[in-house]
Amino acid sequence: RDEGLVIVNVATLFDGNPENNFLKRDVTFNPDGKLTGARAAYVAGTQLYVVAAGGLYTVDISDPLQPKLTAELAGFQNPRAIAVQFRYAFISDDTGVKVVRLDDRQIVATIPLAHAGRLYAARTYLYVPNGPAGLAIVDITNPEKPRLDQEFRELTDCRAVQIGSVNASMFALVADGKNGFKVVQLSDEFNLGSLDLSRALARRGIRVVNSAH
Repeated sequence: RDEGLVIVNVATLFDGNPENNFLKRDVTFNPDGKLTGARAAYVAGTQLYVVAAGGLYTVDISDPLQPKLTAELAGFQNPRAIAVQFRYAFISDDTGVKVVRLDDRQIVATIPLAHAGRLYAARTYLYVPNGPAGLAIVDITNPEKPRLDQEFRELTDCRAVQIGSVNASMFALVADGKNGFKVVQLSDEFNLGSLDLSRALARRGIRVVNSAH
């Protein structure tokens, strides 16, 4: 956070040789201190989107050893997490989640949530941890007109979420703060029907299937 962006070559971890798994700092990048306070980043192609104290920053990493700051966007209050899907970025801050159209770097919508945390975009739904209010599930079929679909309130200290699938079942892996780690089943093979995932999620019965403290 204090140094901005630190780039490390991790190729040594994938060469099959367990004796050379040592990492070193290759690049420290913080032009004019703009990336000070960086809290999260998302890679999309040759672009790295970084949220820092000053807002959203776009870094060209087509050459990872020579990153270039290419764009910046203010208008956030304490931004802390980002998810990117196609032409849009979803950024959580103190006001909720802001939707940014990346084509022209405009904030096009705000989803008001009091405790928005580390979020995840999966096709037509955005999953947003919302602290004591649980897991907010937002319909982003039209990202510029997001709609709160439902809230799963069995989670009472929801901080971060990751979505994953096993066979035909879809799960949310949730950091639920003081309550530990929770696995939430979002859909399964019995309600997928025609394999239209959006429809399956719309009629799902969400439930906690495992937890760990």
